[in-house]
Amino acid sequence: MSEPFATTVAAVAPVIWAIGTVEVHQVLKRVWALRDERDRHLAEARAAMAAVEDEAALARARGGLRAAADADRRALPPAVLYVAWVSLALAMAACVHRSLAWLAEAGGPGEVSGPAGGTAEFCLWAVMAGLVFVTALPVVTATAEAVRSLRRTRARQRDLAALESAAVARVDDRRRAATAEASAGAVPAPPG
Repeated sequence: MSEPFATTVAAVAPVIWAIGTVEVHQVLKRVWALRDERDRHLAEARAAMAAVEDEAALARARGGLRAAADADRRALPPAVLYVAWVSLALAMAACVHRSLAWLAEAGGPGEVSGPAGGTAEFCLWAVMAGLVFVTALPVVTATAEAVRSLRRTRARQRDLAALESAAVARVDDRRRAATAEASAGAVPAPPG
């Protein structure tokens, strides 16, 4: 380890840590929103289960339970991400500590412990992992949100198309019924 390297690690690692903490906090806000969504689905499912009187109501209640389970599944990757960030943050804190300790040795940097090549390599890998994390996290988060948004848009388009098709069918049925009724009214009554 050299004095410029140790100084750089001691200065850069806390910046990476701060950026990563902000990014992870944003991800955790999504986890909290998913938790709230899950709780809402569970409350709706409980109320629906309590009021079940037919198959359709039971199916709706089960749908609420599935939605709650889906929200739990979507919250799992961010929770794993949080654990990974905590590990990286601890590694970078250790880097800062080791670098500062090396710089503060009696007699000057590295006078007691020598060049500390293992410490330098550990610091290098920890800082690089932190840089990859704070670079990749926003990219992955934005990409995942874009994919989710596209899926929601496509699902809405399918739902709207199905609703439109059902509406057209109802209008056509009413038109045919009105035509049939008008035709039936125009037919002379049988002699009797």
